[in-house]
Amino acid sequence: MLTGLDQDSTYAAHVLPPLLLLGVGLGLVMPPAMSLGITGVAFHDAAAAGAAVNTRQWVGGAIGTALLNTLAAAATGAYLTEHARTPAHLAQAQLHRYATAYGWSASLFAAGAVVAAPHFRRGRPAAAPQGAAAVHL
Repeated sequence: MLTGLDQDSTYAAHVLPPLLLLGVGLGLVMPPAMSLGITGVAFHDAAAAGAAVNTRQWVGGAIGTALLNTLAAAATGAYLTEHARTPAHLAQAQLHRYATAYGWSASLFAAGAVVAAPHFRRGRPAAAPQGAAAVHL
């Protein structure tokens, strides 16, 4: 949705709805993902597992931000080598920059969904064996 922004786009009509959808989606995905990261871990290892999940999240976010910024900067440079540096072209270069980053983000999210989909389990989780310590969050 954000890849279609143009110079006439407004915040309320073109930016806010995708951001709200993104916020709801991430709000629905992140808590179960973090919980799944420590599911099945022994009680005495739960803190270390939680720290590992948190570290992976931060490192992944940093690498993703760096990658998307690199792709966006390359897109801006490529656009400006093909067009004169007029104010209109500079504004369009910024839009092209964002569209490139949003497009790559959407592609990476889609690839992640394809990779993750086979790992989802259906049905109710199996009960813990007798005497096993459960981790309650």
